Amino acid sequence: MNSDDRRNHYDEEDAEETFVDDDDVADVVHYEGEEDRDDMAMDDDDEEGEGEGGERDEVLLEDDSVQGFFAHKEPVFSLDLHPTRQNLVVSGGSDDRAYIWQLDTGDQIAELGKHDDSVSAVRFSNDGSLVATGGMDGKIHVYSVDKREKCATLDGPDEIQFVDWHPKGNVLLAGAQDASLWMWSLPGGDFMHVFAGHSAPVTCGRFTNSGRNIVSGAEDGSLIVWDPKTAAIVRQFTSQDERFHQGAITSLAIARDDQVILTGSVDATAKLVHVNGSILASFGNATESVEAVGLCDVLPLAATGSVDGSLSIWDINTMRLRTTLRHDDSVTRVLWHESSPMLTSVSMDCSVRTWDARTGECVRVWRGHQAGIMDVALTHDGRTVVTASDDGCCLVFSE
Repeated sequence: MNSDDRRNHYDEEDAEETFVDDDDVADVVHYEGEEDRDDMAMDDDDEEGEGEGGERDEVLLEDDSVQGFFAHKEPVFSLDLHPTRQNLVVSGGSDDRAYIWQLDTGDQIAELGKHDDSVSAVRFSNDGSLVATGGMDGKIHVYSVDKREKCATLDGPDEIQFVDWHPKGNVLLAGAQDASLWMWSLPGGDFMHVFAGHSAPVTCGRFTNSGRNIVSGAEDGSLIVWDPKTAAIVRQFTSQDERFHQGAITSLAIARDDQVILTGSVDATAKLVHVNGSILASFGNATESVEAVGLCDVLPLAATGSVDGSLSIWDINTMRLRTTLRHDDSVTRVLWHESSPMLTSVSMDCSVRTWDARTGECVRVWRGHQAGIMDVALTHDGRTVVTASDDGCCLVFSE
């Protein structure tokens, strides 16, 4: 991360430049989408009313999507792409249901078992053999992807906030509203550990890339690094340290080598910390909650997205702001492309934007949703984006 080659990539002049281009817009087209989506948009059209002289206002809907999935019909909170068969998508939402569907055709492959409350998290295992759906009912259902049969129903925690699979085995982690994390071995569903250390709802978490540790953040402003073998706390950062977050942690990202962690918080800051316990930097240019964070795999760059619509790119060699980009509403997710300096962000402004972090150029804007975007996934080549929205639709955008 601190090599001379990376450090020389930027000079002082670069660090001060701003590359925001507010003129980046998608082409406006008449919407010609699926019939289900036409029905959803009909009510909004009716509310537009008539203009002067009794003429009805014309509503132009922008739709750059190439495919979509419309079975949910209520807000969709989470989605994931299959790790090897990238034509398969799993999505879950407030209709208490999760579906596996086909990216290229939008066809439903399977309707997974119904939860008793909203499906808040979905995830394929890293070998692609299993898929997990976590609900606000406190239950996790696990299915065989090929057989489309349920392997296990896991319970213990209350409302599920996230699920994550171990990178090298079928071990499942879940974080919950009751401040706990739970871990099971699949497909048998054998209970392994409860992780207790947070004092408020766990909001985000995951295995490290090596699988040797777990990292989690919570509403009490604490960040904990765990040993998954013993459930012991390896390292802890709390709000008692005034240099760390003074509000709930909303999001986290882990560097490829697992040495550095980036966190976002409702205190409008992002913190860069080392697993040895050092607080490396505080990134504080946002005016509202930082909801999305990410670390680039190939350059020493970090991204932070805020409720204020800002998307900031930071040089983590110099710990300086490189540029601030802009959405028209809250930034909800940011994803760095694999082995690339390209970055895709989604927002409550209904847009998907792809940026070249080296120049700050917005290279692509896609629109199509009629409400804010809640989650996003990228194919490995970064050419196709799948989104989940408050409008009850999942859309596919492709170059």
